[in-house]
Amino acid sequence: MNEKELRYMKCIAEAGSVQKAAVLLQKNPSSLSRAVHRVEEDMDIILFKRTPEGLRPTPEGEVYLQAADEILTMYDELKQSAES
Repeated sequence: MNEKELRYMKCIAEAGSVQKAAVLLQKNPSSLSRAVHRVEEDMDIILFKRTPEGLRPTPEGEVYLQAADEILTMYDELKQSAES
């Protein structure tokens, strides 16, 4: 798990689909889909429930996304303080 993957998962959750997140991130949808599967395999959890309406975080996904948000906030604060 790295910063990029954390940001990808957060964007996918907010967008509700890999396709919409790919547009927002200007990435290939298949690369984002692979990133989801890689994180799910690495963490041994299912992050998203796949539904006809799109992707919805599972309970484990909610925990992951909350932690991702906290990690990214700390990362951004550290990066900002290092730049000033």
